Amino acid sequence: MRKMLIAVAAVALLIGGSSAVARTEGVDITKDGFKDTTITIMSGDSVTWKNTDAADHEVMVDNTTCKLSLEPGQTSSCTFATPGTFKFQDPTAKGAGFTGTLKVGQNTRSVSMTSTRTTVILGDAVTLSGTVSSKQANENVTVLAQAQGQPTVSTQVATTSGGNWSLQVQPQINTTYQAQFDGANSTTSAVNVRPRITLEKVGRSRYLAVVVAARSMAGKTVNLTRRSNDNWVTIAQQQLQSISRTNTTVVTTFSASVKLGTKLRVFMPAEQTSPSYLDGHSNFVVN
Repeated sequence: MRKMLIAVAAVALLIGGSSAVARTEGVDITKDGFKDTTITIMSGDSVTWKNTDAADHEVMVDNTTCKLSLEPGQTSSCTFATPGTFKFQDPTAKGAGFTGTLKVGQNTRSVSMTSTRTTVILGDAVTLSGTVSSKQANENVTVLAQAQGQPTVSTQVATTSGGNWSLQVQPQINTTYQAQFDGANSTTSAVNVRPRITLEKVGRSRYLAVVVAARSMAGKTVNLTRRSNDNWVTIAQQQLQSISRTNTTVVTTFSASVKLGTKLRVFMPAEQTSPSYLDGHSNFVVN
């Protein structure tokens, strides 16, 4: 029997992490007061105050829960989810420099994402792309990948001119993607994956089926089908067997006597592949 070796491309490198990151503004506190007395942010952003003075200072933001006590050299921050205009001050210090105004606007940042394909065969590439609302280059976009039954992982992408970004991925199992930019989330995009299945005639009436998946399909059942009019009719079933070289490739053989010119292919139904994969089928061969 002629041996067959199938190579599958690896998935794109993804780095752990899943939370959306909003922007953070920084304010130094000096002996004369706040270095910046007017701060403008969007809802969901944070403000970090750093005490650069030799004395202790406090920060209070009116009508919020933000109250900080800072020793010399300390830094602390508050996140503001509600739009509005707020006064902040250091109640322990005197002087006009120890009061300021915080303006929190409605968050209008956004990021879009589309995918070139929604269904692939294992090893195929998909390009995710979109645009950020700033329309600026060198903005950071976080692309989250939630593979079926796996922790969320992410990768960072920098925008190009016009705020455009793109990322090529190779999902190994059914995966949902989402882009994040400064606290804004895109819509999600699901990319479903089929196992890679091949069929080869290896003898007068013998056929070799090979299934490649990120997880072992050993013990699963595949159907040998023949073309009849406009339908594929099952003529045999076999269980897939593991091989010693890898746990991602499984095989089985069929013996089938059919008329010359008959088209054959292997089909793997969803009940054998889910939830990690869609159903799948091989190429066809002609007896």
